[in-house]
Amino acid sequence: MDTSSRQHGTQSCSTAPTATGEADPLEPNPGEEGLFVVEQNPFAFSPGQLSKLIEPKSIPALQALGGMEGLERGLRTNSQSGLSVDETHLTGVVTFQEATGHADTKPLAHISTQTEGGRPGSQPPPPRSQKDDHYADRRRVFSEHRLPERKSKSFLELAWIAFQDRVLILLSVAAAISLALGLYQTFGPHHEEGARVEWIEGVAIIVAILIVVIVGALNDWQKERQFRKLNQKKEDRTVKVVRSGKPSTISVHDLLVGDVMILEQGDVIPVDGVLIDGHTISCDESSATGESDLVKKMPAHAALQAARDGTGNTAKLDPFLLSGAKVLDGVGTFLVTAVGPNSSHGRTMMALRDDPGMTPLQAKLNVLAGKTPHPEACATPCC
Repeated sequence: MDTSSRQHGTQSCSTAPTATGEADPLEPNPGEEGLFVVEQNPFAFSPGQLSKLIEPKSIPALQALGGMEGLERGLRTNSQSGLSVDETHLTGVVTFQEATGHADTKPLAHISTQTEGGRPGSQPPPPRSQKDDHYADRRRVFSEHRLPERKSKSFLELAWIAFQDRVLILLSVAAAISLALGLYQTFGPHHEEGARVEWIEGVAIIVAILIVVIVGALNDWQKERQFRKLNQKKEDRTVKVVRSGKPSTISVHDLLVGDVMILEQGDVIPVDGVLIDGHTISCDESSATGESDLVKKMPAHAALQAARDGTGNTAKLDPFLLSGAKVLDGVGTFLVTAVGPNSSHGRTMMALRDDPGMTPLQAKLNVLAGKTPHPEACATPCC
């Protein structure tokens, strides 16, 4: 990182080329350059660089980040004691070179996790509430373990969708014609004596249509709210982490990058991470990769040592834990490297929010059901 970037606390997306001239394992993917640039970043790594560990799983990327020691130093955490429960705003800047060992490395004890002290010439941040200050920089840079709420449809949008029924459209046309004729008969030049109620039939049809549309939209709106609350309750659960050297139980939404999470048999991993230590850990990653084979995990230091010595199959050196995977056997601890929308499961869920449109099978079924005209009906001459 150059001097200007260090002064402004900006994490640059450019990384040093490898000594062997091979492709840089931390090179940004097309369209993801924004994840590699973070303003006022007190950490050595950006969310984009950490994502290169998982997508796809990459031992070279782990080596480029300095291994487990580099991750600890760059994320300002400790693999044994975890994050400090007193961490607020971080002071000082850890550069990429310092974290990966390519420069004179600062000892971990020198890196403060409080707002006290600070860099020479730096100004303390303005006073805020304790809740806002808690892990403020960590949450700002690496996000929280919450997906952005999907924008729900308004009541008017739901009413418009309910009105798109073919029968209601036909009734609307009939109501308009009936109302026009009724008004003409009632107020026209040749009206008969007596009660002028010819317009009531058209108004009655319109009122019936409004009732159907409003009731349908109201039901859809209530069901959407209930479904959202049910999803929030389903996603909220407790997990075990190590903070300040003591095991503690927190909400899954409070997980942060740099946390040391405890794994037990039967757990569903909510975030991405790198295994610190464990015993016979096997995971089912079929929900993330589609492969039903069990994947055996090994600690990061053992995987890196085997890669350097060439004693094992590089494809089977797997210290990486994917969000959404299930622990079928073993216990251990791992370092969290991605949460929320930056995790592999979070990216998948965000991609599924985009409406892909109708599939070819759905389009054919709609044609058979008579809901929509066939797109080629107008181009094909009639027999």
